[in-house]
Amino acid sequence: MKKPVNAFKKLAFFILCFFLAGICNAPSTSATGAEDKIIVVASTSWTGAIAEAAGADEVRVLAPFELKHPPEYDYRPSDIARLRFARLLVYGGYEPFVRKLAVAAGVPQEKMVVIVTSNDPDNLKKQARCLAEKMGTQKREVAWEKAFNKVLADIKKQAPKNKISQKRVLVHKYQAPLVKWLGFNVIGVFNTEELSPNKVMEYAMMKPDMVIDNFHNPQGKPIAEIAKCDYVAIINFPSANTRTLIELLKENAAKLGVKR
Repeated sequence: MKKPVNAFKKLAFFILCFFLAGICNAPSTSATGAEDKIIVVASTSWTGAIAEAAGADEVRVLAPFELKHPPEYDYRPSDIARLRFARLLVYGGYEPFVRKLAVAAGVPQEKMVVIVTSNDPDNLKKQARCLAEKMGTQKREVAWEKAFNKVLADIKKQAPKNKISQKRVLVHKYQAPLVKWLGFNVIGVFNTEELSPNKVMEYAMMKPDMVIDNFHNPQGKPIAEIAKCDYVAIINFPSANTRTLIELLKENAAKLGVKR
């Protein structure tokens, strides 16, 4: 009776060894996939959206979408792990936490790329092209740019119908590039610093039809209240609801009455 039992044990042991050998010798699909994928770690949703437009397979955004002013984010130790397999760390140059994270994680300088964050369409396309060249994703960027240009053409077509060029506006410095591209009559640009009462009165006396502010660092509401004109705050950093550059452009255009 002992022999059959021993024979069975030997057979079971052989099968187990064969199974384990198969597992050990099989290629690691997760590691191989991660190495093949073009992964970009982005400081904020803004740089992340540009990286996505450029053709990255995966974009890991560090600052949460929910933050009103993402550059103020302070990195967490868990963010170091998010840099694993990343080809590039993309940022705008004004996020203090990025440098701290790079030092802590030992990110080499050649993997760090600074891009210009301004939402005028010509700049967005330029930055996407530069990133695509670094990642070797030019074909994907061209496809994105084609879709982006289609939206731009539609907005430009609707702007005259809504008499955008006739609207006299005061605009926050960081929203000026997009607002000028849209065709508004920009009569003044206010800075990011808190406005003094005298400066508020000075701007209000210009009698704007609208004050266009920056949602992430608003300064212009007192001007609109005194001037008794329309007030709109538009966004630079994509939100949880508008994650792509195209969605962001459409939302801002709708808020400004350019696209209905």
